[in-house]
Amino acid sequence: MKKQNSKPPILAEKFFAWYCDNAAIEDLHGDMTELFYANLERMSVTRAKLKYCQQVLSLVFSYAIKKRKQRSVYRPYSSHSINQNFMIGNYFKVASRNILKRKMYSFINAFGLSVGIAFCILIYLFIRDEKSFDQFHANKNQIYRMEAKRNSKNPSGRDASLQFGLRNVLKDEVPQIKYATRFNTGRTVVLRYRDKIFSEKISYVDGDFFKMFSFKLFAGNAEKLFENTLEAVITPAIAEKYFGKEDAMGKIISIDNGGERLFTIAGIIEAPPANSSLDFQILVPEESIPGYEKQMTDWRAFGTPCFVQLSDNADAAQFRASLGKVGQKYMGDIELAFTPLTEMHLMKSVGWHKVSDPQYAYILGGLALLILVMACINYISLALTTSASRRKEVGVRKVTGAGRKQLMYQFGFESLLLACISMLIGIMLVILFLPSFNQFTGKGIVIAWNDWAELLSMGLALTFVVGLLAGSYPSVFLSRFQPALVLKGHSTSQLQAGFTKPLVVLQFFLSASLIICSVIMYRQMKFVATKDLGYNKEQTLVIQTQTGWRDKEANKIVERFRTRAQGESGIVSVAGTGSSFNQGVGRFWYKFNDEEKAAYVYAVDPNYLPTLGIQLAQGRNFDANIFSDSSAVIVNEALVKDLKWTDPLNEHLNWREDTVGLGSKVIGVVKDYHFLSLEENIEPLFLTMDEFFGYHTKMLVRVEAGNIPASVDKVRSMWKELFPDKPLDYTFLDQDVAKQYESYERWMSITGLATGFAILISCMGLFGLAGINAVNRTKEIGIRKVLGAGMSSIFILLNKQYVWLSLIAFALAVPLSWYLMSQWLTSFKFSIAISWELFALSTLAGLVIALATVSYHAFKTALVNPAETLKYE
Repeated sequence: MKKQNSKPPILAEKFFAWYCDNAAIEDLHGDMTELFYANLERMSVTRAKLKYCQQVLSLVFSYAIKKRKQRSVYRPYSSHSINQNFMIGNYFKVASRNILKRKMYSFINAFGLSVGIAFCILIYLFIRDEKSFDQFHANKNQIYRMEAKRNSKNPSGRDASLQFGLRNVLKDEVPQIKYATRFNTGRTVVLRYRDKIFSEKISYVDGDFFKMFSFKLFAGNAEKLFENTLEAVITPAIAEKYFGKEDAMGKIISIDNGGERLFTIAGIIEAPPANSSLDFQILVPEESIPGYEKQMTDWRAFGTPCFVQLSDNADAAQFRASLGKVGQKYMGDIELAFTPLTEMHLMKSVGWHKVSDPQYAYILGGLALLILVMACINYISLALTTSASRRKEVGVRKVTGAGRKQLMYQFGFESLLLACISMLIGIMLVILFLPSFNQFTGKGIVIAWNDWAELLSMGLALTFVVGLLAGSYPSVFLSRFQPALVLKGHSTSQLQAGFTKPLVVLQFFLSASLIICSVIMYRQMKFVATKDLGYNKEQTLVIQTQTGWRDKEANKIVERFRTRAQGESGIVSVAGTGSSFNQGVGRFWYKFNDEEKAAYVYAVDPNYLPTLGIQLAQGRNFDANIFSDSSAVIVNEALVKDLKWTDPLNEHLNWREDTVGLGSKVIGVVKDYHFLSLEENIEPLFLTMDEFFGYHTKMLVRVEAGNIPASVDKVRSMWKELFPDKPLDYTFLDQDVAKQYESYERWMSITGLATGFAILISCMGLFGLAGINAVNRTKEIGIRKVLGAGMSSIFILLNKQYVWLSLIAFALAVPLSWYLMSQWLTSFKFSIAISWELFALSTLAGLVIALATVSYHAFKTALVNPAETLKYE
């Protein structure tokens, strides 16, 4: 009785009467009261009243406010509006049910979209990191790297390696310069503190370094550092390595670089971040370099980078004019140029140990966009595939009052929900694969807490765009079904998939392009790894002698080790050299017939050529017993060609520009070998035993093939026996050579990974298209089977269109891939020829993948009992 006498909440009724339009209040109030009593019959009084309040509140924003803004226009209330309002609350529930109902298609869509979103976020992080290099320095806009700009006859262009004495000249003679510092890095020394002995990389700088760059000093005075030439500044990692928890300041360490000297720790400096172009662990003054005074007066040797900081009010035009005067005075035909610190990381044309090609950012961005587009295409294809099963759902909704726009909202909401799920999965993929991405790209990207707001905003923006792009066409398509035809059973089961075919061709075209590019890149890198370089790089250890290049002890160490190794099984030969492949090499400039020439130079001993198996084209090798050979040279064929010699064994190379003597006697000509990477032409080179070019800081030890670990152990044992106070620091020559192509290997891996994902997503697209075709032709296949068609004929009937689509895609992909790879191969002076069999191989692989993908639907449709498909006909 109490339930029957219950009435709607009075406060809710008054609130409803206050905001509702007067013209519609009577109809609306009646509808709301009817709904209240209907709810009262199937639920408690309290729940019915709460439901009434909920309905009152739901009409505030969806109806009444719009009406109050247009009071002068009477619009009778539409029952469709109230139905639409009530259905909005069900969108999430219906979308969730549909996603769970079609688990396989939902997984495919979510996987594709999440991979696309993850790729986009990772590429965004990559580009942001590239742009952030050296941006943390307070004086970044006043700091420049100095460069030598060769004359137009010389193809080498600009070079960051300058003369050793240039820094002091610039600071003294260019008034616009406030600070200047040299930056010699990567030199290996032996560092000792008590019983701790390690091989370390050391960097030489000037005192202005600490005033120019914003590396935080944890200890020490930036204004006074390096006033003493025997001071050292170290990073916290080095401090902990040698001193543990002790205070490192004031400690004395021994550095052996061309002679052992004691340095005092005068400062602790923060380690350079990953986005710094300058790397260091230990900093010592330039004045402590062995042979400092001699190098200061040598204006023919280039090998020292230099940075300058301009005054705040410096004029750029005056700065250029001052550099021109310095260049004419000290450098002859070579001009001085400069690059802003903030731009040097992306300036690939000037060599630096931490430089990047800006094109890679565009390549990665393009790959991410391609994968995202493919994922959107998949969504459209798969949504149309499943639309046949939703015809009755659409018909029922339309009969009960749902309009086409409302259905579009429903399916659009479903698309956005799936995109949101994909976004969450994509962010998890970013977190999971960021370490691998860093390894692939050589980055050190870390997502800090303050980065999450930015990444989530980007993820939501991508989700919104993807949801609209991927869900717009399926929502329009599904909302077009006619309820009368659908519910009477007169609707054809065929789905018009003409729109999806060109999309899948586009998708497979992109995948085909990536497949072809990956095959060509793989062939080129295989060519690089297997090409005859003109010397034998296998089974050879490159051992640091742990001496300076000006230290005579270096040659004695090589000779002692060679003597000890004689007769030892497993060791073939031992040679000394001033530098090894991909471990630094000197380039020397000299005048020849009043023309500026340049040649690479290696300081070697007589065992160098036989150890590496380098062939002589003319003449003979060095002989330690012939005194004159200490000043003689062996040149390569490229130098002979450059100097236009016809009889090189009767020539002299006057690299000293001696006005009295003829120069160094040429005693031999070696066949050209690739002492540089295959990105470069074989340049002029000469080998010498002249001590002017330094001593043997490296030792090449060739061991017998077979049991290499045992040979390495023997080398380690002999080294410890002969030089117990020096750590053994070695690499393998073939690995050093391979490191020249690390960036190419890295980008080939990235392209291969992207190709794998693109193929996977493309296969999903083909899978969806095959599903549409199978639905369209189910009854046709039933009829054909009744008339006697076999499995093979049905299989060919269903799959032949995909063969044509794949062939069309590859036909379109071939010219694009050929152009892109032709451009990429130009970065190598020695490369493969792009031949037709590479395209044929890629096309065949693509066809096999396509047929394997679509065969599922073909077999499934062909195995259906025709009685099931034709029983209602």
